[in-house]
Amino acid sequence: MRRTFAPLTLAAWMLAAVAGAQLSQSFQDFPKGPAGFLMTDGEKKAYAELKTDAEAQAWVDLFWARRDPDLNTVQNEFKLDFDMRIQAADAQFSYGKVKGSMSDRGKVLILMGKPLGMQKIAAGAEEASGNRPNFIERGETQIWMYCKAGKVCAPPYKADDMVPFVFSETRVGEGDYVLDRSDRRNIQAQKVLAAQVEKLLLHPKLTEVPRVGLLPGTKAATEAQQAVFETQPRPWPEGAAVVTASGVQSETIHPIWVYVQLPDAAAPATEAVGRVRKAQGGEVVGSFASPVAALSVPGGRAYEFSLPVEAGEWKVDLALSSATGPVAITTVDAKNEAAPSDGPYISPIFWGSDVRQAAQAHLGDAFHLGGMHLLPHLGNVYKHDENITYAAYVVRPSLNEQGQPQVELQIALYSGGKKNDEQPFQICNGAKIYGDMWVFGQVLPLEGFRRGADFELEVTLRDAKTGIKRTQRIPFTIAKEDAAAPAAAPKN
Repeated sequence: MRRTFAPLTLAAWMLAAVAGAQLSQSFQDFPKGPAGFLMTDGEKKAYAELKTDAEAQAWVDLFWARRDPDLNTVQNEFKLDFDMRIQAADAQFSYGKVKGSMSDRGKVLILMGKPLGMQKIAAGAEEASGNRPNFIERGETQIWMYCKAGKVCAPPYKADDMVPFVFSETRVGEGDYVLDRSDRRNIQAQKVLAAQVEKLLLHPKLTEVPRVGLLPGTKAATEAQQAVFETQPRPWPEGAAVVTASGVQSETIHPIWVYVQLPDAAAPATEAVGRVRKAQGGEVVGSFASPVAALSVPGGRAYEFSLPVEAGEWKVDLALSSATGPVAITTVDAKNEAAPSDGPYISPIFWGSDVRQAAQAHLGDAFHLGGMHLLPHLGNVYKHDENITYAAYVVRPSLNEQGQPQVELQIALYSGGKKNDEQPFQICNGAKIYGDMWVFGQVLPLEGFRRGADFELEVTLRDAKTGIKRTQRIPFTIAKEDAAAPAAAPKN
């Protein structure tokens, strides 16, 4: 007898509550899309009772907040990861008119994340009794493996520690890959999926979305606090400087890193007020007010900020104040990069001469790469006894059979616009920071370079398997005297 497939996606649509007709189409569609896979039965019922778009928007905001792993930060890491999984599913699992994020494989990816391993079984291949009933009629099968709850899974994986999810094409070449409930191996998978919906609901008793600032542990700046940006004329001490960069906090969060250096002559700042506005239109997307502590640097004090906003082009307003009033106020342009949903990503290459150990740093702290704090170097002049340290994050690098990253480094030296030397690509040793995040870098001693001459160091990091690369030119001049050259202050 020919069995009939019952894809999970269809069942989910049938069970999903549909909001009232008063809601606009986007809100009516919310529980029928990928977010519906996350909704508990109680949430489906509650959503069906909403009457207005305003109610629905507030409900959706709270829906995501209840799944946010860190309510003290403005970024919702769960939502960012969810969006990336949808993007990956649509790109890899779509078939016919069905979006990949609405397929069975898409649902499992959204709820469970990437599998630890995958096995493919060709169409028509026979298996043990009870597995893949009517296998002759079916197409290819994929078996995704996940770690059982309470188990610690590391390669080589043990079969008893894993939960299989078995997807089969209903016909050869169909591309649908349904999670077939007639396959006995999926009995446990069904239970795991059901439990995962509740497991992802981290704050079920949360009743309102926390109002937080852009910096961890801070509140959003009030209108009164933001009024400091209307100060005229804006104070900006002579010799002050600011640097922005697209940083890395996780596989999905790429914050704006800001470094502000004030001269010794300026009063020490004790409080900072900041906000981030869209470069086009000026809409404020986040703000903060927070006490600050200075970092001692040669010739002054430095202040660093890591602002987690989505990828784009921004205006960053920043005010540093002492007990007697504003010390420095500036607005700078900033840009941060989008995090790709899959494949290797090489961050911007950071460099400087002041490297400090930072064992207690958190992921995403400005200009921190693992346990290394690499302070930006202001200007291009260095002392002859200094080193230039350069480093970058590499996310999801290609690995060899031994699990080691295949990241290559090439450097070239220019003087007077001409290439003086070049080293070919060579495998570069890296340090694993967390998950699929690694740091790669090296040090260039400056002692042997001619004083007073202008040089450029061209650094290229490349993923050996995919060819994805990042290149940065670092200009430097060795001071004729050992006295540190003053840094030029940018316009504010």
